[in-house]
Amino acid sequence: MNRLTDASPRVAIHVGWDDPDEAPFDEIKVESFERLRDYAHKLGLEIGSVSPTYFLEGTQFGSLSAKDPETRRRLIEHSLKSAEIAEKYGGKLLTLWFPDGSLYPGQVDMREAERNLRASLRRVYDEMPSSVKMLIEYKLFEPGTYHTVISDISVATDIATYLGDRAGVLVDIGHHAHGVNVEHIVARLIDKGIPAGIHFNNRYVADDDHAVEPNMQIFRIFNELVSGGVIGNEEPDRDWAYMIDQCSPLENRIQAVLHSIDSLMVSYAKALIVDREALRESQSRNEIILANRVLVEAFLTDVRPIIYMARMEKGLPLDPVKAYIESGYQEKIERERG
Repeated sequence: MNRLTDASPRVAIHVGWDDPDEAPFDEIKVESFERLRDYAHKLGLEIGSVSPTYFLEGTQFGSLSAKDPETRRRLIEHSLKSAEIAEKYGGKLLTLWFPDGSLYPGQVDMREAERNLRASLRRVYDEMPSSVKMLIEYKLFEPGTYHTVISDISVATDIATYLGDRAGVLVDIGHHAHGVNVEHIVARLIDKGIPAGIHFNNRYVADDDHAVEPNMQIFRIFNELVSGGVIGNEEPDRDWAYMIDQCSPLENRIQAVLHSIDSLMVSYAKALIVDREALRESQSRNEIILANRVLVEAFLTDVRPIIYMARMEKGLPLDPVKAYIESGYQEKIERERG
């Protein structure tokens, strides 16, 4: 995918899934991931963010929030291993999503569950390498259908602030209820200087991991990222962390990720051409419709020729999805992998 787009040089990993040794959960070794990093380097790639895997066997009643202290101990140790992997072989970024929650009222003591999770994260934060940062993800529901321990931006922000300046928030676009103004959440995080990142995906009903489309919501989010100065900086430390988090149960997975990359590039380009001066002028005069039309004008502009020109200059195909289909690579891997 990076060869076709020159836009995805890093791969996010899940420690429990991506262990080269495929060792049992409690026997995963940090040093094994050196081989994974070296393999990535051979392909011209880097390991980016590192995620502990909190949803394997033994966590059906919670991970870092579990009532069972032994479960919490195991998952704290797993988290610290993941942080060490991030420090030695990855992008020094730990991304945390917890499946912890409940299915029915009364199943868990919600206050106790959050206290357990906070205490567990306190240990992880204090003991992980000082060069590593963590981003805490939130989700409205699923797998818990009654409540999740970190359910929304307020809980995630509160915990991150409690932990310290190396902790922040991970905004997964598909993890919100219908109608939630995600770009407002993004704007507030930028304004408060809270470290953050985004998991890009798309949702329709209760799903949350579809491929990205270049729709108005994605454009509005990029508009806040551009105006807030947390993307495209010459100093990468000023940028947020950006990842694609999607799952393709039926559609071709490689085509789906290429489609997402293409959609994100289109949306980013549209945000870059917003007439900021005209927008500020209309805002200062309370010209509601005129301010809105500034954004709509940028959104409706066909920026694909700009993207095509940039790809031509790099010797890349104009349409990465079409190029992938015509490459025959899909048929090749299907023959080889059976």
